[in-house]
Amino acid sequence: MDAIVAGVGAAVSFAMLHTVHDSVLAPQGLSCLCPPLGAVAVLLFCLPGAPASQPKAVIGGHILAGLIGYAVVENSIPYGEAVAVALTITAMTFFKVVHPPAGAYAFLYVNKGMGWKGILAPGLAGAIVLVFVQHVINKAIKPIIVGKKKKD
Repeated sequence: MDAIVAGVGAAVSFAMLHTVHDSVLAPQGLSCLCPPLGAVAVLLFCLPGAPASQPKAVIGGHILAGLIGYAVVENSIPYGEAVAVALTITAMTFFKVVHPPAGAYAFLYVNKGMGWKGILAPGLAGAIVLVFVQHVINKAIKPIIVGKKKKD
């Protein structure tokens, strides 16, 4: 059953990502779609109890990755992708919000030369949508699919 819940969660979360992208963000020139969010979904729906899957880590990691990516891009730092990933890892560890896909987002941010909007989207905006859907799946839908455990 866990595999079914994980698959349903991933499907619903990416449907929600596309809906938010198309109806809210794209008209503003923003997005909530990027490759690291696939890894976020794996953590949230396959390993929901892992420290890297907790909302604090998911959202905090993406905030740090966006801020660091922005600083690296704005300062044209040589070997920017490497610097951004290293600084993101350092900051996530320091603030205790380690979330591996945020390291990938820092790399993507610098590699694509995103501007200040990259701090918010696609990484952070997408992470917030995924965390929200995971919460709904775990609180409202998972009990229906799995069924309530009987007390002995």
